[in-house]
Amino acid sequence: MRDSTKVIIGLGSIWGLYALGATVIGSFTIGANDTAPEIVGLVLYGFTLLPACILAIWYRKPTAIWLIALAFISVFGFIYQILEEAGPAKEYRSLPRDLGFALFMAAIPGLLGILLLRSVRREKREI
Repeated sequence: MRDSTKVIIGLGSIWGLYALGATVIGSFTIGANDTAPEIVGLVLYGFTLLPACILAIWYRKPTAIWLIALAFISVFGFIYQILEEAGPAKEYRSLPRDLGFALFMAAIPGLLGILLLRSVRREKREI
């Protein structure tokens, strides 16, 4: 395993720990105003990011594909919730900031997945 792949897996594991902690803490505040897509996105983001990065030690390509899919699932759930909350309250002033943060959070697993796919392809070329 190359050093760059170890760095990707390490950073993903650290971010996975953060996401797991945020999900566990956030589970205490899930209320009646949350939507099903947001809960699914939050649970998948928090509970599968760390195990996926650990599995990337042995199975890089399936993990990379899952991380890219996780980015799309998460961004859909996060943005759906933001738009759902902004609609009835008619508070669109904070919408760009909230959408930017949701896109940033969801882009991290996608970026990790893309970097893992690149490392898999690079290792195949070297063999």
